[in-house]
Amino acid sequence: MGKGVVERAMNPKAREHRRSAILLLEEAVHVLRKAPLFLLSAYAIGTLPFVLALFYFWADMSRSADAQRYHAVSSLGLALLYIWMKCWHVVFAARVKMKMSGESTPRWSYQRILSLTATQTLIHATAFFVLPLAAVAALPFGWCYAFYQNVTVEAANEACDPKMLCKKAWSQARLWPRQNHILLSIFFIFGIVVFLNVASAIYILPHLIKKYLGIESLFTLSGSHMVNTTFWVVTIGISYLCMNPLVKTVYALRCFYGAAITSGDDIKLGLKALVAGRTTVVIGLAVAILLTGSTLGAVAAETHIIAPEALDRSIDEVMQQREFSWRMPRETLAEDQAEPEGPIASVVTWIVDQLGKGLNAVVKWIDQLIDWLLALLPTGEHQRRSSDTDWIFSVRVAVVALLIGLLGVLAYILWRSWSRRQIAKAKIVATPVGPTLDLEDEDTTAADLPVNRWLGLASELARKGSLRLAMRAFYLATLAGLAEHGLITIDKFKSNCEYEMELRRRAHQKENLLTDFTRSRQVFERVWYGLHAIKQPDLDNFAALQKRMITLAQS
Repeated sequence: MGKGVVERAMNPKAREHRRSAILLLEEAVHVLRKAPLFLLSAYAIGTLPFVLALFYFWADMSRSADAQRYHAVSSLGLALLYIWMKCWHVVFAARVKMKMSGESTPRWSYQRILSLTATQTLIHATAFFVLPLAAVAALPFGWCYAFYQNVTVEAANEACDPKMLCKKAWSQARLWPRQNHILLSIFFIFGIVVFLNVASAIYILPHLIKKYLGIESLFTLSGSHMVNTTFWVVTIGISYLCMNPLVKTVYALRCFYGAAITSGDDIKLGLKALVAGRTTVVIGLAVAILLTGSTLGAVAAETHIIAPEALDRSIDEVMQQREFSWRMPRETLAEDQAEPEGPIASVVTWIVDQLGKGLNAVVKWIDQLIDWLLALLPTGEHQRRSSDTDWIFSVRVAVVALLIGLLGVLAYILWRSWSRRQIAKAKIVATPVGPTLDLEDEDTTAADLPVNRWLGLASELARKGSLRLAMRAFYLATLAGLAEHGLITIDKFKSNCEYEMELRRRAHQKENLLTDFTRSRQVFERVWYGLHAIKQPDLDNFAALQKRMITLAQS
């Protein structure tokens, strides 16, 4: 009871401050801005290796022809780096709490490090299954996300078993759900802004370097092919590095204030700051009280006058007030006090309130409309409004009925328009339209059509007598077949010799395929870029050679 009195005297609005999402974000930003180097170094040591390894792993697994040989070992290494990152996040959270409470850095013994590694591995491994399922269900995602963040923060305390750690983390996740969901909404919107800024910077920076410095790079030569899965993974990783320290700091502060409900650590911290900042004033007051004996005697006399029963009764009355009853244990509250509404009931109540407010706004608008109409009437009619209001009620009902009728007509018109559009779509017969490709254009690449379409186009051109174009179509069919099996990568800026070098690097074990491709490239360049004429027997031999290479690439 004494601690509650001190808290009421020192900080009567502590509950509001702890439950305000905006104030919590401001405090987290202030902590990060004033943080020394050792605070952010713990986060960087743990997160940067995992993020860089993730970039390399994604690019290598999506491009390398030998990815199937070592993908298991690479995945294991990435998982170990993920555990490394989570353990260092615990160190980061511990330093944030140390900065808040002013306590000393915890000692990390070998036994505690092993316990921390095992606990973080066991709990955070479930996040890859629990969080997606919670996101699909939508409602429990806020509590589940806060739980895994709290596991990282609470692990910074004394070593405890996973069951006790999960219990503490879940207890903290259930605190202040409204604040938690507001924070998640802010993080989501801010994360989208950061993601778009990072993506724009990555895409535009190479073009700016080319424009102002004249430096050509692979990113500018690739064009739109630069925007691939590796691009999105790099963008997400950099956005994570920018956002996650703020998220960890916010949830560390939430756990600190949540634990302070029973421990009073925030009050102790405030008292320490008060004592440190007001030492001179306190000493001066003490000297003044000692020198003024009459004042001290009056205070002592007044203390003897107050009866203990009256003091207890006054304290009990104050403790029953609403602004202090939230700190009392649940069993000490009044038995007839109604249980708080659940999240679904709160949402339904809010929707009903909003509908009521909207209806009141419509009625108010109708009253204003009637007043405006009355203002247009002569003076005598306007003065009789207070004595005869029956017709006003009738007009109000008529206006409401007219609005409802207009809404119904509008809904019917929209429904009829949508129905006719669906019927029109159903009557349209979809006819496949093949792409019109210009084989004379050097920008036409093998990636424009699949292998079968290239072979069919080549056969059709051969029947029409366009042997030179048919020859290029057969050659592009071979490139498309090699690209489908990961032996080459189609790009506009690559030459035929570069394709050959890439094929030798990726399919060095297929000697027949390499020999046939070299011969095919020489014949194609002699006809397409030179003055050598091609006849029908030469085209048939070239087509057979291309089909044999496509078969060798599949084996």
